[in-house]
Amino acid sequence: MKLRSCRVIRKCWPGVVLALTLLLLDHGFGGEDGYDIWQPPSGQPEQMRSRVNYDPNLSDLFFESSEWSYPWWIIKHPDGHFEETTGDERPEEEPPRERHTAKCFSTGFGSKHVVEFCEARLVDNNTIDLLIHHTCPGFLDRLRVQVNAERFTCQYWTFYPGPIGQADFIWTTMRQKLTLEKQAFRKGDVIRGRIDFECLQEATYPKFVEKWGTWPKIIKLYGVFKTIVE
Repeated sequence: MKLRSCRVIRKCWPGVVLALTLLLLDHGFGGEDGYDIWQPPSGQPEQMRSRVNYDPNLSDLFFESSEWSYPWWIIKHPDGHFEETTGDERPEEEPPRERHTAKCFSTGFGSKHVVEFCEARLVDNNTIDLLIHHTCPGFLDRLRVQVNAERFTCQYWTFYPGPIGQADFIWTTMRQKLTLEKQAFRKGDVIRGRIDFECLQEATYPKFVEKWGTWPKIIKLYGVFKTIVE
């Protein structure tokens, strides 16, 4: 998603202040209250487990690319100067670039959009956690993929601004497929993979359900990722 699109969303989406607050928490400002970007909302159903596919010849143009973008709050103007849209600052130097570690697409929030980041962490010799996510406050997708002993589970969630928050939805996995380049990883290794995921989103907020029902919606997230195991 282009940065200018994020800027438009900030202007026209009611409740964006909450989304921005959650984003700040995402970047560590909420560490003292125990916020964990890897932790989905409570009350989620137990998800299906599937077998991981392995393909040593797994390939995609993204694996050979070096895509990047500026942080979502930075705008580069045609004359070359940078603007920090969260304040009145005008950076004199080029801001640090963020390397894209995923090229996935999500249909959450009612429109198809790109999800550009993936993190991986080694939990133990048999378990790896992946977190596919976006940082733009217009689209705050999260997909945690837990790989353990050749099987995996997925949990999707997202942040909604306004009176209905993330704790007022459940996401149930309907279909999932994960392909990795190899089976064993160590810290510092590059992990490459492909994900094809689909879930059912349902509202649980009592007042909302009473008036509108559970508002069921299918969300898909699919694409490739390439990141370093931490």
